[in-house]
Amino acid sequence: MKKSILVPCIVLLTICAASTQAQQLPTKSREAIFTAAIGSSEFSTAFAYQHLWLVGKKRKLGLGAGVRLTNYFGFNKYFTTAPAELTSGKTGPGVFFSENIEENIDSVLFKNAQVNSLNLSINIQYAFSKKFAAGFNIDAIGFSFGGQKDATYFGNNGTGGATSAKPTGFNLLLISDNDKGSLNSEFYGKYMFNNKWAAKLGYQFLFVEYTTDTKVQTTPDGQTNDRFRNKSSGILLGITRSF
Repeated sequence: MKKSILVPCIVLLTICAASTQAQQLPTKSREAIFTAAIGSSEFSTAFAYQHLWLVGKKRKLGLGAGVRLTNYFGFNKYFTTAPAELTSGKTGPGVFFSENIEENIDSVLFKNAQVNSLNLSINIQYAFSKKFAAGFNIDAIGFSFGGQKDATYFGNNGTGGATSAKPTGFNLLLISDNDKGSLNSEFYGKYMFNNKWAAKLGYQFLFVEYTTDTKVQTTPDGQTNDRFRNKSSGILLGITRSF
């Protein structure tokens, strides 16, 4: 009789202990982040905050959102025709598989480009252990600002001349060249020194976009354009502080 009572009691205590342990696992992660990335004749810094909801039995996967201020600096950089309908002749997912239409690709040269973008981001992170994690994030929507810059326009047909431009004001994540404005993204690994501080190492891919004061480009079929983009990439280093 005692044995028959003892067995279910042990099972019940085991279930309660497991439930208590699951409840004690954290359900969210909040971080302040600083990163710096360097590429070819360009670099950027970023200040960000991310909030992740930890999911799964062991709370290793974090899904969430953030806000990020990115500051881009480029020197003697060419920005090329941005709109997908000009670069590939189509919009939607098909731009991934389309070749560029070279006769539609013009460029604008900036001796000193500087664009600031403030965006909401989509964030994903996975913790392999208490010390190591990896993640991906990408800007989704926001706005850019910065001073007007003098530049030189180079047309594919040999035309060109002096122009000026400002950062494209509205940023929106769509698909590849369908994107608008300046958007930052990162692939990274992270090493946790302790419960508060961690270091990041990864790869940054950054769209930076200017809009010229006038529609300087006219394509062979008569379309006009004032948006020009630089696709920047570089190695990033960062530090994070958890709350």
